[in-house]
Amino acid sequence: MVEQRPGSGETMRRAGLGAGLAIGMGVGVALGVALHNMGTGIALGLVIGAAVMVLFTWAGTRMQRDEQRRRAEAETGTEAETGTDPEPGDPGQPSAGSRGDDA
Repeated sequence: MVEQRPGSGETMRRAGLGAGLAIGMGVGVALGVALHNMGTGIALGLVIGAAVMVLFTWAGTRMQRDEQRRRAEAETGTEAETGTDPEPGDPGQPSAGSRGDDA
């Protein structure tokens, strides 16, 4: 079984959760200190953090779709370029051990 690394879109989506919470709490504490009301500041910060999470998720989903589309186009392009695979005994194809400059 081959383990695949997540693409950049999937990584962006996963990072969005942590980044949103961290940014939200940081902004929330700063707002709480500035407003002299920690509860209100943290609540506003969490709203900002949720917005950051949504943006990261949206961007990650978009990147993931683009990666999948590019992969599908690449697979379709290679199939179109090569056509059908030649049979191993096909006389039109050189064998694996032959060289083209044999005279």
